[in-house]
Amino acid sequence: MPEKDNSIQISILVAARNEAHNIERCLRSLNALNFSKKNIEIIIGDDDSTDRTAEVTCAYIQGKSQFKYIKITEQRAGLQGKANVLAQLAHEAKGQYFFYCDADIAVQTGWASEMLAHFRPETGVVVGVTRMKHTHLLADLLSMEWLFALSAARFFSLVKIPITGMGNNMAVTREAYFKIGGYEQIGFSIVEDYTLFMSIVRAGYGFRMAYKPEVISISEPMNSFAELLEQRKRWMLGIMQSFWVSRLSLFVSSLIVPLLLFISIFYPINAFAGITQYYLLVTGISLLSIIILKQYDLWKAALLFWFYMVTIGLIMLINYYLPSKTVWKGREY
Repeated sequence: MPEKDNSIQISILVAARNEAHNIERCLRSLNALNFSKKNIEIIIGDDDSTDRTAEVTCAYIQGKSQFKYIKITEQRAGLQGKANVLAQLAHEAKGQYFFYCDADIAVQTGWASEMLAHFRPETGVVVGVTRMKHTHLLADLLSMEWLFALSAARFFSLVKIPITGMGNNMAVTREAYFKIGGYEQIGFSIVEDYTLFMSIVRAGYGFRMAYKPEVISISEPMNSFAELLEQRKRWMLGIMQSFWVSRLSLFVSSLIVPLLLFISIFYPINAFAGITQYYLLVTGISLLSIIILKQYDLWKAALLFWFYMVTIGLIMLINYYLPSKTVWKGREY
């Protein structure tokens, strides 16, 4: 375990692969954090990108001593992709806390301070909130999907039930990370954020949800259905490995409407009433989440979200069980 630098409190670890179009936006937001530059470091791990990621990154961070660029070309301990990058960055990091941020994310100026404030002596991991940039209806529906899922995770966190981590907005203590042996000990997973989160929780550390507007990070949205399917294939691997509540929620949300309609053929039940109640429940939770998190621009998406949720859930199940490989960032897994 490398020694920490007492002057560095936070190490922000950014894994990037072929993010030339997004990474400067991310770096600008990290540079604007209202956190002492003497107490923070930002390490970008370039996962052997084939585009201009290195050029854009190095041009922006020139003269900014809190930034560090590392080209990742080797695999260690059988790791691949993002897990391999983050494992190597952890050994370069000097901070007491490791903060994770994706290269297509823009953070708010108070993100580091607000996330840090959620740590307690027993806390090993803090999970934040992410939404999409407000660009089109699909982006808003994706934002609602994140907020709905994270609102559920927030609810379960209050009764100490761990649901998931989130690699684009999460922080862990240095102590907890190396206590579990880091990614080298965890082993490779395409859903590295979930495996890290659960490994820390299973090691006896506490977890907290930073569920407030000030920690919301803004992600670049998927702009095509094909991109969405690629992402969801990877997500499904994580859901199927996750706590039983997550798996049950997916199956219920995806299959309840066709099941109600099917059952109504043989039994005298009012399927329409059940579906209406389900819509009102989901929409009520959606509207409550955007009020609590002050994301008022999503109110139209909240009213439409139920239709998206029952459709994409079924598509995700079908896509998951189709015999095809998972593709992410140009690599097959």
